Amino acid sequence: MQGWKGLNMTELVAAEEITKRVGWWKPETIVDRVSLSLCEGEIMGMLGPNGAGKTTTMKMLLGLTSITSGVARMFGAPVPSASSRVGVGFLPESIQHPGHLTVYEYIRFHALLSELKVPGELVGEQLRRVELWEHRDRLLIECSKGMRQRADIARLLMKRARLILLDEPFSGLDPCGQVMLRELLLSLKQEGIAILVNSHASGILEDVCDRVCLMNRGRVVLGGSLAELLRTSQTRVVASFPESGTALETFVAAHSAIPHRRLDRGEIEFLAGEAAIVNDLLRDILRGGGMVTLVAPVTLTLEQLFLRELSERGDAANERRG
Repeated sequence: MQGWKGLNMTELVAAEEITKRVGWWKPETIVDRVSLSLCEGEIMGMLGPNGAGKTTTMKMLLGLTSITSGVARMFGAPVPSASSRVGVGFLPESIQHPGHLTVYEYIRFHALLSELKVPGELVGEQLRRVELWEHRDRLLIECSKGMRQRADIARLLMKRARLILLDEPFSGLDPCGQVMLRELLLSLKQEGIAILVNSHASGILEDVCDRVCLMNRGRVVLGGSLAELLRTSQTRVVASFPESGTALETFVAAHSAIPHRRLDRGEIEFLAGEAAIVNDLLRDILRGGGMVTLVAPVTLTLEQLFLRELSERGDAANERRG
């Protein structure tokens, strides 16, 4: 951490309208004016269809591809300077592994390659952390994709980075591996490590992320606090009416302007917006001889939010093809 003295350790990543264009005759915009920030102990998820520009954004932050316009800083240093990459760990989506090395040798080799003076027991510690210690002597060529992914996560942990960028880290992991990585990300967050993760695993992102950035066609179409984005202004009201008589039919006809659907056993569900409408609806249910069985705020899942945003922009078909 010697290279970080004097730097503002609160905001580790700050990008302002970074753009990537390729081609000369008819340049194509891959990433279009993306702005984002990331602080210590924070996990940000990047979600979007294939080709949305998520991986290119990560590569620009790492200096692996040039920024056409806009500015970015990491650890207070301008990208792509060498000092901006001090203390940064990166796990790309695809890696070519040396098949002649064992899992243990692979981790040890990368530690030496990075000039990390680490004892052998630290290698074992990280292998245990990703539940791969029992397979330490297996050749990488004999390992499944999920096992190689675990090995790469252990390799990344050896660097003791304070900022980690992960490109599709859940790819190839079985359900147990996904749970392991989810718990590991939360543990790293508690250690103050900042994590930027690009993944299609929206359910896991919802479990671990503080903020999300939804990208499409190179642009950020939605971003912010996960709790705020998944909150809606609607309230779900479920009421039950006697199955006999016309109480239910009369009530539905009188409140047909409120979105509703019929449930089983004489129940009906309403989705009301403004608080005044909710209050009037509850009052009318009781006056009409019904019983209120549920009043609850409506929340979206990250997957529902993602699909809704694409649908509203006419891009749902593109996502299904991608």
